Amino acid sequence: MLLTLAAFVVLLLILIFVHELGHFLAAKLLGVRVERFSLGFPPRILSRRIGETEYQICWLPLGGYVKLFGEEPGSTIPPGEERFSFTHKPLWVRALVVFAGPLFNLAFAFLALWVLIMAIGFQHLPPVLGQLPQDGPAYAAGLRPGDLVVSLDGQEVRYFDQLEDLVDQGGDRVAVVGAIRSGQSLSFEVATTLRAGRDILGDSSPYWSLGLRPRARPIIGQALPGKPASEAGIKPGDLVTAIDGRAIEDWSELVEAVQGPEGARATETGTPVRPMEFEVLRDGARLSFTITPRLEASQNLEGKTLFTPMVGLAHRPELVIERVGPIRAIGYSLSESWNAVRLTYLTIYKLIRAKISPKVMGGPILIAEAAGSKIRDGLGDFVALMALISVNLAILNLVPLPVLDGGQLLIFLIEALRRRPLSLRFKEVSQIVGVCALLALMVMVFYNDISRIVTRRGGAPSEQVQTSE
Repeated sequence: MLLTLAAFVVLLLILIFVHELGHFLAAKLLGVRVERFSLGFPPRILSRRIGETEYQICWLPLGGYVKLFGEEPGSTIPPGEERFSFTHKPLWVRALVVFAGPLFNLAFAFLALWVLIMAIGFQHLPPVLGQLPQDGPAYAAGLRPGDLVVSLDGQEVRYFDQLEDLVDQGGDRVAVVGAIRSGQSLSFEVATTLRAGRDILGDSSPYWSLGLRPRARPIIGQALPGKPASEAGIKPGDLVTAIDGRAIEDWSELVEAVQGPEGARATETGTPVRPMEFEVLRDGARLSFTITPRLEASQNLEGKTLFTPMVGLAHRPELVIERVGPIRAIGYSLSESWNAVRLTYLTIYKLIRAKISPKVMGGPILIAEAAGSKIRDGLGDFVALMALISVNLAILNLVPLPVLDGGQLLIFLIEALRRRPLSLRFKEVSQIVGVCALLALMVMVFYNDISRIVTRRGGAPSEQVQTSE
């Protein structure tokens, strides 16, 4: 709990500092006086005045602000001080000061990903084949589990995701797959098939495939504390060999044994659970554990609460690390940052169009849970999460709501088109409307966060009935 809280506070303070630093530096560079730089909202923990600016840290780390001289509509400016006033600056200066906050969040995300990519590289699955459907084209062509794919249509293959990309990019064709089996080089001709995949937001995303799957030996990477598997005695490094007497050779078989067939794992009532016998290999010794899955709640894009049988195990994949130099890392970081921007915009668009339920939105509690989970997984995962949230913060701040940066930029644009300022009354009313809208949004995301907690603790209807019996 303390680690989760600490990770949440650190994440928020860094991202808020970056955002407000953008406003602060832009104001300083463009000759606008900064009266106060605040991390968090009052009550105040500490403050110190340096030159013309008061710097303070407050108890509520849910935001921050930079108070600019003369930024309030109708504020009185002493004679001779107009050149330091925000409202007396040209529109382009005011727009740059406002836009600098989101811009710094985007720049932070890029730099964080750039450093992360250089530090740890990219993790890939090796192109070693796992379980193949016996009625699929790859199996019919002669490929078998354990084969190492080394080429596709004469092009070298080093990673499994690279193999998938090459297949999809080539489209409809008969592909020539080069593989090594027991030291022997082999060649296979496999016809591609078009599959109806879906992206992270549920949109149709068809792709060309050979029906290949990477090897995923059922090695335990993590037994989550407080979950059934951990409580039963399963430990990281254990190799699951059988469940209820059925041999397990691939992680997908483990998931299917616990959760059921793909497409029928999550239901609104929850599938009745029963004790399961796990057989594992640990340091050469064969051990057996009885584990009863629990129904875990989640929400789909339509806002429905679904329950899935879970035992609290995480897979330890066999990974290959691709080291990336600083120049290549720039391209990768730009690509990852753009994907995050695109995903955020698409999510907002789908929320407005009612294509996604507002119930999927999360607030501070969800962010805190994610921060706590990622910091336990490692600093790299935590930094990646911070970069993603930084992009979200930038894009959300550009939404044209009067109290946000995007609302101010919209007002500046209207004033530029009208060639005269909007009335003070209009700005005051728009601020009130913006505050009300923002408060309503905060209430909704807090409600969603609390609902998730209540649902998780309450359990699925079928689980509640079993408990009462």
